[in-house]
Order: sequence, then structure tokens, then C-alpha cells
Amino acid sequence: MFTNISWGNYTVVVVLLLASWYLFVGLRFYFAEIKGIVTGKRKLQFRGARGEFDAASDPDLRYLDFEINTEESESAASDTIFQEVDGLVKQLKNVISDAIQRKLIKQEFEDDMRLALAAYPLLRDSPYRSSVDELIVTECERQGAVLLTQQEVRALWNEKI
Repeated sequence: MFTNISWGNYTVVVVLLLASWYLFVGLRFYFAEIKGIVTGKRKLQFRGARGEFDAASDPDLRYLDFEINTEESESAASDTIFQEVDGLVKQLKNVISDAIQRKLIKQEFEDDMRLALAAYPLLRDSPYRSSVDELIVTECERQGAVLLTQQEVRALWNEKI
């Protein structure tokens, strides 16, 4: 019965079965990792004989480790800044609508705006400051509140409380 099967045919069948088994296991349990590597969003990480690679012994790996840590820290910093911007925008819109309801004079309105801006010191020197300034000017115009110019808004950032 087994004399009709040659070693070559046996080897081909075993290799195909093993390949299909590892393909199934890889796709079933590691699909996200494989997709990240194929699309280029994730890099392959090889492990040495002792487990993890030693970044301190190889300067190229040290640079790779620094690059990954830098990207993670930049991502965390940008998330923090976006949260700050979002919080400031909400607070500024509340201040402007409150000023309309209370019919504040310009000095009182500027004081409220100065307090709102002072609560977000991280944004004082951020690249989003000009966008926040533009938002203040356009919201004041749109809602019919006290009109402020770009120079007056810049002065509100710089003045001490």
C-alpha cells in the first residue's frame, strides 16, 4: 500500500501541510502584527540568543531605540497639546458667549479672556497660538461680542494677571 508513494511526494505533502499550518496560525493569532509589518507601520524586531536585543552594544540599534522613543514622546506631547487646545477653545467660546449674555464692557471682557489664556501656559509659545488668536477674533466677530484685533489678542497673552 505505501510502496506507491515516493519519498519526494511524501516530502512535498509534508512541506505543504506544514506551510499551510503555519500560515493558518500566523493569520489567526498574529494578523495585526503581520499587517503592520507588511504596510510598513511596524518594524521587525529580532531577538538574540538571550532574548531581547542589546541596544547598548550596537550603535545602530541604539539609534533605532532612540528613534522609537522620540516618536513616542513626540506623540504624547502632541496629544497633550491637542487636549490643551481643545480645552482652551471650549473655554474661550464660553467666555465669549458669557460676555454677550452679561453685556460686558471691553475691559471686563479682556480681563476674562486674559484669565482664560493664563490657564493654558503650555500654549503660549506653541505653534497653535496664532490659530487660537485667529479663532478669538473670528468668534468675537461672528457672535457680535466686543471686537478685538490680532494685536490686542497678542497683548492679552503677554500681559500679567
